Amino acid sequence: MEKWNWSNEPFRRDVTVDGLFETGGHKEAMARLHYVLEHKSLGLLTGEVGSGKTTLIRRLLTGLDEMKFLPVYICVLGLKPKDFYAELLSYMGEAMPFGLSKARKLWHERIQGQAGMERGWVVVIDEAQDMSEEMIQELRFVRNQQMDASSPFPLLLVGQPEMRRKLRLKKYEAISQRIEMAYHLSGMTREESTEYIRHQMKQTGGNLPVFTDAAMQMIHAASKGIPRVVNQMCTQALYDAAAKNSEAIDESHVGRVLTDQEWQRGSAG
Repeated sequence: MEKWNWSNEPFRRDVTVDGLFETGGHKEAMARLHYVLEHKSLGLLTGEVGSGKTTLIRRLLTGLDEMKFLPVYICVLGLKPKDFYAELLSYMGEAMPFGLSKARKLWHERIQGQAGMERGWVVVIDEAQDMSEEMIQELRFVRNQQMDASSPFPLLLVGQPEMRRKLRLKKYEAISQRIEMAYHLSGMTREESTEYIRHQMKQTGGNLPVFTDAAMQMIHAASKGIPRVVNQMCTQALYDAAAKNSEAIDESHVGRVLTDQEWQRGSAG
């Protein structure tokens, strides 16, 4: 937005790790994620769409010591066992053999051969709620190499709240019992939303425009503290303020954003 001559644009998705705003929930989640790494556990991180799960995982993986860890990030819609093994074997420089049983056997041989190596794997499955039923069941075989005595690497499942509901089903009880860490990332508190908006505006390097307290409260209430929704609302409010040559963003700007959003959804009268 050229009007204010910022050095950096706020509320962007591609914010650097150094510029991230850490909420209390993010701090707690990060501590639990490090527990998963330390104990080579099976972990579950869930949160609403836009709550910052992927950003948190990106921060975790980019902060790993490259001499000690090899991060493996998997995000495949409808992930099946053959997709999973193909991804892992590719990291080992192996071609995916024909047939799941051969792939599973090759994987077990290779991962056992790497036991004791200084550089350990950290495997993340994102959008885990979309995994196939076969893949969820396969997790038992992926995790355990010595009859539940040990696990070869930490495995983190990341997904929407639907994943938690799935794991409550009786047929997935064997998997659910193996999850040693589960954390749900909720929206920001009202105070955190206010601090987040101010933090984002500080990244611009400028002094204007200013969000009023009332405007930030409206944004929090409408967004339920979900960072992505806060970003969208604030960006639209900034465009509205620029169009009206306003140096303060108040309830009128946010109100117009909310009205426009309802109209776009077709719910306005």
